[in-house]
Amino acid sequence: MKTRTLLLLSAGCALLILLAGVVFAFQLAGDRQEVRFLSVGQSSRLGDMTVSVDRVTVGPDGTDAVVTMAGVPGESVLKGWRLFGDGSITEPSGAVTSGACDARTVVPPEGSITCTVRFVAVEVLQAVAYTRAGEQSQWKP
Repeated sequence: MKTRTLLLLSAGCALLILLAGVVFAFQLAGDRQEVRFLSVGQSSRLGDMTVSVDRVTVGPDGTDAVVTMAGVPGESVLKGWRLFGDGSITEPSGAVTSGACDARTVVPPEGSITCTVRFVAVEVLQAVAYTRAGEQSQWKP
C-alpha cells in the first residue's frame, strides 16, 4: 500500500473513533437518573434488608442517626451507612456510647434492631444513605 492510502485510512479511523465518542457523550448527557430522597421515618427495602432512618440529630459531638434494620440475621449494622455532609461522604464513626451501634452490633435472627449510628459532626447535613445489593436509599432530614 502507498503511504498516502495508509494516511487516509488512519485519518478515517480517527474520525470514526471521534464520532463514536461524541455519540456516547450525548447518550450519557441524556441518561439522567433522578435521585429520590425518603423522608425520615420512611422505610426502604434494599435486596433482602429493610431499613429506615427514624431520627437524625446534629450536635457538636457528632451526627446521630437512629436506624431500624431487619432482614439479614448476623449482618453488621454499621456496614453500608454513609453520611453526606459538608460536601463530603463519611462512614460511621463506630463510637461506643449508650444506645449507639458499634462494630459488634448485628441484625438479630428474629425481628428488627433499632440503634444509633454515629457519624462525625457536620455543619451542613445533606443526607443519610444506606447501600446494599447494588442499590442505595437516601433520607433527607
